[in-house]
Amino acid sequence: MVGGEWLRRGEHARGRCRLAWWAALVSVVAMLPLLAACNGDVQPGPAQTQASCAAATSAPEPVLPRPAELAPYHIFVTDLETGNVAELGERTIHVAQSVHGLGLSADGKTLLVTDISGNCVDGFALAGGALGAEHEAPVGVSPVHMVATLDGKTLFVTNFADQTVSVVNAATWQPEKTITVPARPHGIVLSPDGRWAYVACNGGAAIAVIDTASATLAATVPLPGAQPYGIAISADGRYVYASDNLTGRLFVIDTTQRKLLTDIEVGLRPALIARSPDGKTLYVANGGAATVSVVDISKDPALPTVRATIPGMSGYPHGIAVTPDGRFVIVANTYGQSLSVIDTSNDTVLPPITSPDLKYPNDVLITG
Repeated sequence: MVGGEWLRRGEHARGRCRLAWWAALVSVVAMLPLLAACNGDVQPGPAQTQASCAAATSAPEPVLPRPAELAPYHIFVTDLETGNVAELGERTIHVAQSVHGLGLSADGKTLLVTDISGNCVDGFALAGGALGAEHEAPVGVSPVHMVATLDGKTLFVTNFADQTVSVVNAATWQPEKTITVPARPHGIVLSPDGRWAYVACNGGAAIAVIDTASATLAATVPLPGAQPYGIAISADGRYVYASDNLTGRLFVIDTTQRKLLTDIEVGLRPALIARSPDGKTLYVANGGAATVSVVDISKDPALPTVRATIPGMSGYPHGIAVTPDGRFVIVANTYGQSLSVIDTSNDTVLPPITSPDLKYPNDVLITG
């Protein structure tokens, strides 16, 4: 549970990436609508200048609305343009020039945020009903997503523009190592036993398999002609699912054999993936189709089937998360400047969450 006053967070500097990102990416936007900074995964935002991670004070930010049906949950959202992290209905903090991904430590006591503009990963302690100590660590260029190891000692952060994964000591908040992986690493997921981290390498047409114990690249699973983007894993860790942002497919990878088993069609330019708490369903945000695919993995996780396609999203749905009780799915409509709410009991879309202060919502994280 998260409550109380948030520790005010200053504006980080903007790192090596600049908004010249956009000029260089005009030719590939049709293929990867979410990419921007340093060939990275950022939406249009304010002009950015070169600097390093540093803190500064700022005025209080507007609080974003939270519908009554979502009152039991703590819902966090990153905003690419404002650089804010909002907890709906509670508070908003300004973290950096632009922020991308969200995560939690294994014990749920630290909120993790990637500062894609300042090339940092940030952590905020969630303890005693308040947001406590703040930490940050420098990583590679355009960090987007992260996972924490089960023992809480290490963070693995994907650096989209660096072709690397940073290894950060979560106790000292110091970078320990850099792992080279195929190009444009984006989504990352940890195996249930914590032994492996799987990385969707969008520009390298592969899934990278990282040995978390040795912090080394153990293997790559080639996906010829694909641009893997979002990633999820079955509850038993046997299968990894990766969205292909180029062809609209969902890949199924056998983690034991480390090979591609099959793929199914989802929607146009699928982005991130969320798994239901019971492990039976995947929800895929289809950016180009403005839909969410509901994928059944309960009968045979090796042969998923699309149970439903839910319309009604807007403006490139990207981030997606399921409430801890499985009742709702929240979708960040990045270009649509809104959050969609799906009732999972009947796969219907409730009224969207909108605000003039919600500019480019990107990632969503929900706790109970």
